[in-house]
Amino acid sequence: MATSKAQHGCHGNHVARVVHVNPQASLDEREQRTWSAFVTMRRDLEAVLARGLAEDGLSVSDFEVLARLGQAPGGELRARDLAAAIGWDKARLSKHVTRMAGRGLVSRREAADDGRGQVIALTAEAAQVLVTAGANHLAAVRRYFFDLIEPDELDVLEQVLSRINARAAEG
Repeated sequence: MATSKAQHGCHGNHVARVVHVNPQASLDEREQRTWSAFVTMRRDLEAVLARGLAEDGLSVSDFEVLARLGQAPGGELRARDLAAAIGWDKARLSKHVTRMAGRGLVSRREAADDGRGQVIALTAEAAQVLVTAGANHLAAVRRYFFDLIEPDELDVLEQVLSRINARAAEG
C-alpha cells in the first residue's frame, strides 16, 4: 500500500490537497500496462455482456439472480442464501426481487420451515427467459472471453484469478 502525506491549504473557497506518493509504491511500466489492460478488459467485457442481456430484457443483476435460482434445487432459495451466493446485502436483494416479482420473473413466499424467512423462486416465465438469455450469454462469454484464451493459458489464468479472489476476500 502506498504511503502518502496530504497537505491542505486554503485558496479562496477551495481546499487544495497535495498527495506525495512513495515512488517505491508505484507501478512499474509493465505493471501499469497490465493493470490498464485489466481495467479496460473488465469495463469492456462487462459492457458487452450487459448489452447482450439487455437484448433479452434482463439486467446483469436480473441474470445473476435468475442464474443462481436456476442452479438451485427446485429453482428456489431462501432469500438469505441467495443474497450470500451473489454477495448482496438483504436490503439490496429485497428491492431487486420486488422489481423482478413485479415483472413476473420471480415469486416470494414465507419459508415453511420457520415462517421467518422468505423463499425466492423462479417463475415459469423466468425459466423460459433464462433458457434463451442463458444460451445467448454463454455464447457471448465464449466469444469475448474463452475463445481468446489458449488451452494451455486457461489453467494459469484460473490459478491467478483464484489467488486474486482469495486476497480480495480477505480485504
